[in-house]
Amino acid sequence: MKKPLLILALMFVVLSAHAQEDFNYDVNNDGDVNVTDVMLIVEKVLGVNKETTKKRPIIIEVSEHPLVYPTAARTGLRRAPAFTTSSLKSFYFNIMYKNSANSWMCSETTETFQTVDGKYENNGNWPANDPGTLPAHVFAFKTSNKASFNYNSGNPYLDISTEVSSSAQCDVLVAKTDAKYNACLGKVSLSFDHVCAALQFSVKKTSSLAAYDVEVNEIVLHNVKKSGRYMLLKETDQWTEVTEPSNFSLSAYQSGVPNAITINEEETLLAKDANDYLFLIPQEIISMTKGTPINEADQSQKAYLEIKCKIYDKNSENYIIGGSRDYGSVYLPFSTNLTEGAGHVHPFVISIGTAIRDANGNKIIN
Repeated sequence: MKKPLLILALMFVVLSAHAQEDFNYDVNNDGDVNVTDVMLIVEKVLGVNKETTKKRPIIIEVSEHPLVYPTAARTGLRRAPAFTTSSLKSFYFNIMYKNSANSWMCSETTETFQTVDGKYENNGNWPANDPGTLPAHVFAFKTSNKASFNYNSGNPYLDISTEVSSSAQCDVLVAKTDAKYNACLGKVSLSFDHVCAALQFSVKKTSSLAAYDVEVNEIVLHNVKKSGRYMLLKETDQWTEVTEPSNFSLSAYQSGVPNAITINEEETLLAKDANDYLFLIPQEIISMTKGTPINEADQSQKAYLEIKCKIYDKNSENYIIGGSRDYGSVYLPFSTNLTEGAGHVHPFVISIGTAIRDANGNKIIN
């Protein structure tokens, strides 16, 4: 810090000594040659333009289009409370703008945090190269990381990969609007949409298993695609390149804690609470054919449910699946079409009855 101050002091002395000469050292014309004039000369020499480097903070107000529930509420399915901004502590933010040459540019992805007054303040600034009179696209998104955002020749998109465990998942929220800085002065209103489908599972046993005790520990959804690309400026068919089949796990819960549950003929919610969903990229899920061996279903990437459970025959007093300390697996085909299901809750009831099969496709209970 000492060297810059010394240089400024020397410049001030030199300017003061020559203040009476023909050259006008009173740069700001305030009638006095002082440090302010020195700073103005330094900025001029360094090419600093205060007009382009001044901070233009971004203040954001948010709202949300909540998840849409089925019109017919089913017994046993609890509805989650409406979204409130208090549950959204932060999100990521980008501005795609036109510069003075009318070419599209894109800002760096920055993070936005909630303030004490319920609004959101971005830790970046409105792009300095945006003249403020040309249209800009403003994007906000909530994903697991800010690297999701990509920009290619004016086509912004998010690369999304969903977590395979429902307990580790992050709902994917997207908001976008158009703005001109000179009109909004950095204040932007955004409304978020849920762009994945929300699945919620309940389990029960059928009356055909009345003579059996059934305990479920976990359910795994096999051969469902986990990755895709969400195009931010498209109004329809936003999801493309949905790839990479994976397996999604759904643990059973008791009182909000992972624990096996004993099921009966009434539906029991598999999740830890009414806000717990399995978020999937919209896609058509094609099931294996009933009776197909599991290794063949995996080879052809056809979907099925693996139910990790214990099934105890009360008549013979023997376990037909699992044991007193261990869980075994039974299998059921699973299919659904989620291509139009973004932003919707999709309830499913898994019925454990005589349709369950072993890994070779054979019936377990006749």
